[in-house]
Amino acid sequence: MADSTISGLSSSTSDLTTTGLASGSITFTGLGSGTDFTEIVDQLVKIESINKTRMETWKKTWQAKITSMTSLNQRMDALEEAAGAMRTPNDFLARAATTSNSSVVTATGDNSAVPGAYQVTVGTDVKHIMRSAGVADSGATVVSAAGTLKLTSNGVTYNVVLAGTETLTQLRDAINAVTGANIVASVEDDGTSSKPYHLVLTSGTGGADGAITVSQNPTNFSLSPKDVAQQSSTLGVSASLAGQFTGDKASGSVATYAITVQNVTGGGVVGTDGFELSWTRSWDGGAPSAPTVISVPATYQPGDSIELENGVYVQLGSGTVANGQALNLRAYANDIDAAEMGTWTGTSAVATQGNYLGTTNKTYSFTVVTAGTLQAGGGAGTAVLRWTDSSGGTGTVSLSDSDLSYSVDEGLKLKLTAGTLVSGDIFQVNVFAPDQQRGQDKGLAQATKLVHSGFADQYVTPVTTAAASFSYTYGGQGVAVSVAANTTLSELVTLINNDSNNPGVTASIINDGMGLPTSYKLVLTGQDPGAQNQISAVSHTFSGSTFGSGGDVGGGFILSQAATNSMTKVDGYPAETDIYLQRSTNTVTGIVPGITLSLHDAGTGVITVSTDTYAVKAKIEALVNAVNYVQSFIREETKYDSSTKESGILIGNYAYYIIKTRVDSALNNSISGLVDGQDTYVNLAQVGIHTDPDNEGQWVIESTTLLEALNSDPDAVANLFVENTTKGTDGAAQRVYQEMADLTDSDTGTLNVLIKNYNEIVTNIDKRITSETKRIEAFRQHQLELFARLETTLSTLNNQAKSLESAIAKLNGNSSSSD
Repeated sequence: MADSTISGLSSSTSDLTTTGLASGSITFTGLGSGTDFTEIVDQLVKIESINKTRMETWKKTWQAKITSMTSLNQRMDALEEAAGAMRTPNDFLARAATTSNSSVVTATGDNSAVPGAYQVTVGTDVKHIMRSAGVADSGATVVSAAGTLKLTSNGVTYNVVLAGTETLTQLRDAINAVTGANIVASVEDDGTSSKPYHLVLTSGTGGADGAITVSQNPTNFSLSPKDVAQQSSTLGVSASLAGQFTGDKASGSVATYAITVQNVTGGGVVGTDGFELSWTRSWDGGAPSAPTVISVPATYQPGDSIELENGVYVQLGSGTVANGQALNLRAYANDIDAAEMGTWTGTSAVATQGNYLGTTNKTYSFTVVTAGTLQAGGGAGTAVLRWTDSSGGTGTVSLSDSDLSYSVDEGLKLKLTAGTLVSGDIFQVNVFAPDQQRGQDKGLAQATKLVHSGFADQYVTPVTTAAASFSYTYGGQGVAVSVAANTTLSELVTLINNDSNNPGVTASIINDGMGLPTSYKLVLTGQDPGAQNQISAVSHTFSGSTFGSGGDVGGGFILSQAATNSMTKVDGYPAETDIYLQRSTNTVTGIVPGITLSLHDAGTGVITVSTDTYAVKAKIEALVNAVNYVQSFIREETKYDSSTKESGILIGNYAYYIIKTRVDSALNNSISGLVDGQDTYVNLAQVGIHTDPDNEGQWVIESTTLLEALNSDPDAVANLFVENTTKGTDGAAQRVYQEMADLTDSDTGTLNVLIKNYNEIVTNIDKRITSETKRIEAFRQHQLELFARLETTLSTLNNQAKSLESAIAKLNGNSSSSD
């Protein structure tokens, strides 16, 4: 019985211990021996980890050094930035701009502004100036059809009768003989090689009232932004023109449209009786095209637009027409000059085509950026032209097929013959619009606005009962918006505004509050000011509604506000009385160097540019603060406190001392090129900048001394800081900038090299720590296994002892019973 008990206890304990060892999770309960061996193992591991702990401490020291160097690098970057902001004369000498008349013009200046006073005049009653496309010679014939040129300005119409054979100079003289000083004609030579001679018309009266309009034009010059004009009329009703002619100059320079009334019904009352218009078109006096017949129904609304072709629309007024009555029009495609070749070594020849749709004169400059060969049908590669225009536009044109013409911008097209294009070759193309300078009451830039004749409501009645389109031109870019059947006025606004091709036009609706069938008016507003951003040539194909299509702009719209340029003179320039400097906005740059003008009203103001001494002082303070920021950090990181026996993390580090020395030297050393006795100042101390020995050598500024120096001779103070190539000097800011650029270089900078080395040391320490960690863990496991076996053995012995004691006790009990 006793043997059976002992055997059972031993087996149970042995199984438990073996399971614990096999699982790798060993714990000591002390039940077998009464001893906590876990604490013993932990103490042994702690002793064994001394080397690892030493390495971890060593790693933290290196990491602290890296952190310190990174912080110093950041401070030196800030110092480099502060020095870089004042190392050139333009950077250093901050300018302030003040105005004598803030209601007319205000200004801000950058450091490149030249001190002085500038008189800025914002135009008032600006005169209208028109300029025709060019001809090769002032003696060239520019009138090829007899007729009357009708010019209107300031409410007066002048009839200039022309024989149809006049040269440019004869046309000028004929106009002046009739108009006198009210409209002055002149001939201008622009100096270009392609058609340099232009007819110029200048209104005698300034402002919008003096604007020149041309209602009839038998000349070969386009004198209207629409590029179409009446030549003559025998109609019994008035006729107006809308749209903008888009005929291609590849077909000719001037197209003549002969329109004849035929098949009149009833009394020929426009808007009551139906009739037909039969028209033909001929280019440059050539054979006419086959007739095209347009039916004008009895339901025609006088003033609505009747489309011929190529953007030409005729609007007939109220009255009576009769068979055989005629209207003759001239449409112009001569506003694009031939290409003027610069350096051109390729074999391909350049021809200009299209019809310029813009509203300002421009020069397009082209450069071959990708060489290539053109051939009929393409296939020989693609050449690329990059273009810029004189208003700041830019783009590219890819060419491959000599059979095709390629669109550039605002109606300008190019066609190149088969041949080669050589990279770097250049040419230019001049394009023209009639308005060289708009007649304006005030010389301020504004955006264009058109207002429709009106509609019944905005949410219920459709503007069209059939699928249609709504078209307009903005800034020379034509846009067509698809309009579904039964679209309301409000929905049309959404279509226009959300159109992905919208170049910058906002549609809206105004209600005039009069409760009329035309009270809801569609408004189109350009988002950009400037004469080049006109909205023009509006048209639509709506049907089944009363949405009008007349108006001076077409599509039922009238011009409420024209897009205009700002008009200024600076110190009397331009010297010509009637000519102004034009910009597309009222925020004007490039007129006074370094100054941005903000124009507010017509009138004159004087802009005074001076050195902003307080702004310069602030830059110097920023530099000195950045220097102290670096130097104080170096002192902190390399210090030794004798009382506490504590030292900075980088005490004795040679790199820190090098940096401090180089910064101090950049400020302390004399400025080469400055000569004492010749130059006002030759060192920083003379303007109140020096170190303070009572404050650990920090740099300080005596504000009063510095301000006196800046007010007395700001250029002399600047020479202490900047690089002056004229004097051959490198001032303190320039030297600090160069030192910091060198010291913080990402590859060769002193601290960056050390940080890289220190990171490698930390990486090696990490490897050693990892290896040591593995060794210590193996040691721990080994100790755990040893003490686990000891625990097991002691537990077994204890159990056996208890079993023996129990057996002996039983034997003693049996013996007593026998007695």
